[in-house]
Amino acid sequence: MMGAGRGRGWRQTVLYRNKDANTWGILNVREEFLKDHPDLVKRVLAVYEDARKYSLGHYDELKQVFIAATKLPDAVVDKQLKERTELTHSKIGAPQRESILAAGLALQQAGVIKADVDVKATVDALIDPSVPLTN
Repeated sequence: MMGAGRGRGWRQTVLYRNKDANTWGILNVREEFLKDHPDLVKRVLAVYEDARKYSLGHYDELKQVFIAATKLPDAVVDKQLKERTELTHSKIGAPQRESILAAGLALQQAGVIKADVDVKATVDALIDPSVPLTN
């Protein structure tokens, strides 16, 4: 939340901001946990999906919950929720996959990910479209 500090007088410098380079808000699960607890994972995804849909139709309530939890000023919360939070997608699609891949490639170029790692194959292996979102 880059904008969070603005309401508290902190100085923030944005080196690069491209909304299309967003890596999205994606839930992750370890493969072993998914294998051992598939019903629990399905339930978490279903509840998350219900909350995502509800949030889309109840902005004022979402905003008040966010303010209560974060103690951030109204204007900062509006900026976060309206400009930096993307709730319209329920699954990882092509835009999300491309942005995750681009982030992985950038990390590889920066030396964070080893040069011999096949980033595309890793992204493809980690994104499992077969996990259902509802019960």
